[in-house]
Amino acid sequence: MANVFTLEALEAQHGDALILHYGETDAPKFIVIDGGPPNTYANTFRPRLDAIRAKLKADPLEIRMLMVSHIDDDHITGVLDLTSALRKDQEDEQPLPFEILTLWHNSFDDIIAKAGPSALAELSNNAAAVAKNGGSGAAIVASVKQGRQLRLDADALAINMNSGFDDLIQFDQARKPLKISQGLTFTVLGPRKDELDALEKKWAKELPKIIEKEKKKGKPAAIAEFVDESVHNLSSLIVLVESDKKRILLTGDARGDFIIESLKEAKLLKNGRLEVDILKVPHHGSRRNIAIEFFETVHARHYVFSANGKYGNPDPPTFDDLFKARPKGPYELWLTNNVAAAVKRIKAKKPAGVVLHVRSDKPKEPSVKIELAGKITW
Repeated sequence: MANVFTLEALEAQHGDALILHYGETDAPKFIVIDGGPPNTYANTFRPRLDAIRAKLKADPLEIRMLMVSHIDDDHITGVLDLTSALRKDQEDEQPLPFEILTLWHNSFDDIIAKAGPSALAELSNNAAAVAKNGGSGAAIVASVKQGRQLRLDADALAINMNSGFDDLIQFDQARKPLKISQGLTFTVLGPRKDELDALEKKWAKELPKIIEKEKKKGKPAAIAEFVDESVHNLSSLIVLVESDKKRILLTGDARGDFIIESLKEAKLLKNGRLEVDILKVPHHGSRRNIAIEFFETVHARHYVFSANGKYGNPDPPTFDDLFKARPKGPYELWLTNNVAAAVKRIKAKKPAGVVLHVRSDKPKEPSVKIELAGKITW
């Protein structure tokens, strides 16, 4: 029986919205990773899921896993739009168009709860004030509230949470790869357990003091800055997906050095290197998260950059680092948007044997698809 193994990267503005297609060609299965920022759900995310459902005549369409890499707005918003729509269908006693078997999502409720019963409420209530007053962590505070809402949605829809884990999803070098489905395994490489343990202690010790202190000052921005730093310490879900000797490394917005450390501890490096078929480049190609060492350590046949130029991503110097680390092809670059600065840099500097693919607006395409096995006909 012919099989399919494809990563589809939807146009998701400056965020991520991915669909993993796998299994038998005449009975494919799906895992959804992130849903992009506001408007992605209406523009590409939901239309693509509906198109797959209609083509396969699946009612409902089974989604084996819905995974949120982390709680940033440009990853979680479209997922929340989806669960909100499903809850409305449920309340209206309408058949649900999608059946989500499990949700992988670190909402951090349990961590925050250990800091005191009012900690999460304080953070949520401060979100509006933080946004009004500014501060680098305003969006993160809002995303903490979004993460909590997603967990509530999952409970209402009776979606199994974090299957395969007792609580938070985290890297443990002693844990074997998880069998997600027949012929498909996930190895979780992040966030790292020691980082989560340290953060839990930090929340419990410091957050109540900070909240009380800043409440007296009337300066919620400082709370935001603390949360911003903490969430970055937590990092993203990092997952090595494997099927029939083919590999995809999903990295969310993780830092390259954290990824390398986990790869070393998991003993996945051979001669100091991990070879994968697809690398979802961390943090939309931001140079703040990756350096030459990362590209020297992780070699891919296909590099996926999901961004539209907002915040400078993908960062043109990132391609300089990639080309220095891999001065010879063949390998391929896939961009979900035609970002002029990035495309210009690639065309000027790419080594021989490197192929560039850019999602087309004319004719408009909803995504780029990297097909490792089989061909998508839906």
